[in-house]
Amino acid sequence: MGRQPALRSGRCHCPGKTCLGEGAFENNLKNLLCTYTFNYEYADFPQEVFLYLVGNFKEKQSFVTLTWTTPDGREFKLKSTSVEPVMTHTFENGLNARNLVNQNINWQKWFTFGQTHPTPSHYLLFADPDSDTPQVMKGTCSLRMDGFIFEEGNDIQGRLVLLGQVFGIAGTDRMRRDLLTPLLWGMPVALGFGLVGALITTVLSMFLSAAGVWFGGWVDSLIQRLTEVNLVLPILAICVMAYAFLNLSLWLIFFIIAILNIFGSPVKNFRSAFLNINNAPYIEGTQAYGASSLRIITKYMVPRIIPVLIPQLIILIPSYVFLEVTLGLFNISTGFPTWGTIIYQALTRGALYYAHYCLLEPMAMVLITGIAFSLFGFSLERILNPRLQKG
Repeated sequence: MGRQPALRSGRCHCPGKTCLGEGAFENNLKNLLCTYTFNYEYADFPQEVFLYLVGNFKEKQSFVTLTWTTPDGREFKLKSTSVEPVMTHTFENGLNARNLVNQNINWQKWFTFGQTHPTPSHYLLFADPDSDTPQVMKGTCSLRMDGFIFEEGNDIQGRLVLLGQVFGIAGTDRMRRDLLTPLLWGMPVALGFGLVGALITTVLSMFLSAAGVWFGGWVDSLIQRLTEVNLVLPILAICVMAYAFLNLSLWLIFFIIAILNIFGSPVKNFRSAFLNINNAPYIEGTQAYGASSLRIITKYMVPRIIPVLIPQLIILIPSYVFLEVTLGLFNISTGFPTWGTIIYQALTRGALYYAHYCLLEPMAMVLITGIAFSLFGFSLERILNPRLQKG
């Protein structure tokens, strides 16, 4: 596919005194001429063609007739129209495509009519008449606009715009906005979401596990029962329902998920590590000189599992990044352009049929982020855990 700009305006060529807004007003009529010329050297057809018109009148509307000239000199008479104060003239309804196709055998082989996927009519303005495939005829095109003004002092202003199909490294969305901007904006939001969530979950899970192992009895049993119940709860479904029925904000949902994830699988992992530490001789020594339970947990138990804590923290970050994307799929958004929001908008606007890159690019960013943090976490675990080091 050829590379085209997302926005292109033809330059207005107004010869002599027939420029828009000038000319003599005779017999209650003034005739204006404006010609837009541009050199079209792209390999594919423009996605859409618009003529933006602004009419200045009091009672009688101005009137314009349009003529399109191809690089080989062929002329197409387009639909004439009266000029509103502000209007957009599309080229889809201003061209008798069926009549033109019936007159050209080559165009009949590739131009399609119908309700499902019809060929845009403006393709005929750029198509090579001697080719039986949709080929662009490159060269200088022009649009001549003849304006008729029926009131003295009135005016017509116009702007020709060709919208391309390719722009920027990441392409554009359905509103022709550069996708690179939300992809880059979504990165700090996703990483911040993941880092804060993982930090809250890991730190609080660690202290809960340490308290349960140290105090034992009903404290440890309560923490373990809460963890087991939480592991079987559909947390995501609960949060989506809370958003739908209670209209909770994303940040409150994020806080709920972070609190519930405290009683998750990290509690079990940390508990197994604290069980070994709890029976260590230096713990008995701290009890002998009268250290409080809080001091023992914070000064002697927690620091001992730092080699386990850091890899767990790093590996947990991608899960919160995936969570943000999943919430975005349910249209639960922060209001900022995020990866989840991009995927949701792409899915709801038909990107599966015509713009797969709108889905693949944010999904690739999510996967790359997850793989990167997972590999980083595994490497830290191998470095910090002596048992995993090869002797």
